[in-house]
Amino acid sequence: MKKILSAVLLALLCGSGNAFAMNNAEAPNVQKLSLGYEGILAGNVLQGVSSRYWFTNNVGGELNGYFGRLGLNTSDPSLDDAHASLLMGSAKLLYAPVVKAHSRFYVGIEGGIGNVGIENNDEDVLSGNVNVYTVSPLIGSEFYFAEIPELGLNWEVGYRFQTVKWDNDSDDVDLKLDGTFVTLGAHYYF
Repeated sequence: MKKILSAVLLALLCGSGNAFAMNNAEAPNVQKLSLGYEGILAGNVLQGVSSRYWFTNNVGGELNGYFGRLGLNTSDPSLDDAHASLLMGSAKLLYAPVVKAHSRFYVGIEGGIGNVGIENNDEDVLSGNVNVYTVSPLIGSEFYFAEIPELGLNWEVGYRFQTVKWDNDSDDVDLKLDGTFVTLGAHYYF
């Protein structure tokens, strides 16, 4: 009976040590540069390239570059080649209060700036500059597979405060496009 009780106590002691280590485990990919995809799939549809870096187990950052192009189909032959394009860059600061061996839950803030161009037959249609400014508080999570720890899959939900500012010769126009967004991404850590 003493041997059985000792074996059970030893198993519990070893098991609790492993559970404690798992709660304080370092997630993979700390201080590794990554490249990947980041796409805003709900809210505004925008997709681009991304690079994420975790400075410590809890603090990280991300840089994103987006390019989108919208074509126009019309019966007017003078507008056959009309299109609008958006070039935008953003940066995120991330803090992960919950870190597990194969995941992180984080909160963050994102800021971005972009430029819109509208062209027809390779000539600018709009006079002046059209700029986009965005600030977004967010929450998210990044997951890693035990078999492929270099691959991080992430999702984020946040609220985007977005202003489109058109400065031209006669008027200045500000357009607010605030709303909830959902982002999905995948990063490979080197």
